[in-house]
Amino acid sequence: MYDFTDREVLVVYEQLKDRYDLVLTTTAELDDGFTIDVPIVVGKAHGQIIELYACEDMFIIDVLDDGRSMCTHWHPYSIEDAVGDIAEFMDGKSDYRLDKLPR
Repeated sequence: MYDFTDREVLVVYEQLKDRYDLVLTTTAELDDGFTIDVPIVVGKAHGQIIELYACEDMFIIDVLDDGRSMCTHWHPYSIEDAVGDIAEFMDGKSDYRLDKLPR
């Protein structure tokens, strides 16, 4: 069903980097409890954070509150879906249902 790798994360970043204030880093550099070390695209808008990365051949998008205590996530089905989801977020969508993160 899925077959996304680090390369596809970079493709998404390349398509959006000139339109939005996004950072390309790694989960290890982000140092936020990840147990994998992969490229990650991070954007911040309207008091929330969006992250895109690939794990086990799937895209993962996380949306978190600014304090990183509440979150939701989903799996875009394509590069186009990931680009659209990030663009929608950066353009102002903020009505995500966030659940408390277990700590």
